[in-house]
Amino acid sequence: MRVLMVSRTRSVALPELEKAWGRIDVVELRGPRSFFKNLVKTCLSKERYDLVVAQEPLSTIGCFSLIASMIKHAPLVSEIHGDYLQGQVTALRDRLILPVVLKRSAAVRAVNKHLAKTVRSYTGTRVVYLPSVYVDLYVFKPEISLDERGRRILFAGRLEPHKNPDLIVRAMRHVVGEVPDAELKIIGRGSMSGLVRELIAKLDLRRFVRLEHGWISQDRLAEEYNKACLFACVSSYEGGPRTVFEAAACMTPSVSTPVGIVPEVFRHLESFYMISRPRPEDVADAIVTMLEDPGLRRRIAENAYKITVEEFEWSKTIRRYADCYLELARTLR
Repeated sequence: MRVLMVSRTRSVALPELEKAWGRIDVVELRGPRSFFKNLVKTCLSKERYDLVVAQEPLSTIGCFSLIASMIKHAPLVSEIHGDYLQGQVTALRDRLILPVVLKRSAAVRAVNKHLAKTVRSYTGTRVVYLPSVYVDLYVFKPEISLDERGRRILFAGRLEPHKNPDLIVRAMRHVVGEVPDAELKIIGRGSMSGLVRELIAKLDLRRFVRLEHGWISQDRLAEEYNKACLFACVSSYEGGPRTVFEAAACMTPSVSTPVGIVPEVFRHLESFYMISRPRPEDVADAIVTMLEDPGLRRRIAENAYKITVEEFEWSKTIRRYADCYLELARTLR
């Protein structure tokens, strides 16, 4: 099978997918210049494709993929990783192109059941439910016993509005009032980096909250999961999020808002602690409850670890992805 994959960056699963599919031509679009340059190149190419895959259906990638699928007479598969249909898209160009791309797609991949239901109600396009969580168990694994980890909470991710990094900082003001030896480490970067720094200083939390600005390697991230007794996800929406499952593979339990596939595969008080409302005091209540109950932390960590190892191991989930698209290519032709 030959696939044209259109994305912002190359997929982490690309080497394994090439083994299953054959040739994959990747178009990385990072702005208007690359859009037109690659579009001309694709139009003039004599290559034929079994599938064109848009790794998001928004203006730049979605529009390019739609044009390419029409020129190459290949079925278009759009992947939807965010809650674009529930008001999360603000740019006018994205709001205009999104419905066109979804309705002209031969199939849409939704990475969680909520997205699958939303897309099905929005368009008659075929929808496949296929999570995008792949965990490398050779990298993400328990190295330090939970009993030896202290009271560190970890937040790792892009510092963007939908991730709510300010919420976890505000919650820490309540947490340290009840658990004075608690500490929070934030790893990431994004448009809210400056705001997070200012908030840490404004709330006088510099002794309790440390911001490591930037991206780190997977090996380093695994080390950070193993140093934490708790991982926190406070996002408004997510496709996965992969971080919760990477943490679980390191036997680090999570407190999380009910986003992505977390409430679909994990259960409150059994394999994660659900944050009832995205308010600082509710986030703090969840964190304090977990910090003060080592038995609960261990039970959640053990159950989440078992689910992650059984269902989201790297090669198994990529094989599931590869087989699904092979079947799509066979049936959509």
